[in-house]
Amino acid sequence: MIEFLTWLHLCAMAAYVGAQFAVIYMLIPAAETAPNEAARRASLIAGFKFYNPFTIAVLGIIVISGATRLTDLKASMKFDYFARIGSALELKLALAFVLIFIQTYITFGLAFRIGRQEEVAAHGDGEAFTVEQLNSMLRRIRAMAWFTIVLAAAVIWVSLTMVSRALDEPATASRISARAESGRATRVFRRPLRFAMLAARDNGKRKT
Repeated sequence: MIEFLTWLHLCAMAAYVGAQFAVIYMLIPAAETAPNEAARRASLIAGFKFYNPFTIAVLGIIVISGATRLTDLKASMKFDYFARIGSALELKLALAFVLIFIQTYITFGLAFRIGRQEEVAAHGDGEAFTVEQLNSMLRRIRAMAWFTIVLAAAVIWVSLTMVSRALDEPATASRISARAESGRATRVFRRPLRFAMLAARDNGKRKT
């Protein structure tokens, strides 16, 4: 189960980052090659209809699988949990919160509004976005997508730091314990020698 959650977490993160690159290098450039403005908008709306729920879904998988894995890790580390990975965990959670916030803005504040406004205009309840407005929204989507990629890379880096600390601390503790045991053994070994030397010296004095 632990291996399954780990792979699910990694695959969801890879899918999320891949979706961001797909918007930047596939969806928006492909829409720009449309023969007219109506076809461009239709291409963008069709792409965002997949992108919007997909990114929210994989983010949900990332959060749930990560939280479950952290619960298992806390149970295994017990009282050393916060001392060993507490600071890295705080940074990771802060970065994850910003990532979710930015993705929510991309999905509901920008991408979803493009298709929604077209539906409103088609029903005669308002005006569609102008070309300038649409281009501005696409520039913001592209910039925010790059920002989420950087945030995702930072989250992955902090996660690797957490794993490194979780693996190094037990080894460090075992080395410290081994040194302590070695020191005790050395002291125990030295005491008989010291007693023997004192006894030999006392015997020498008695003979003289």
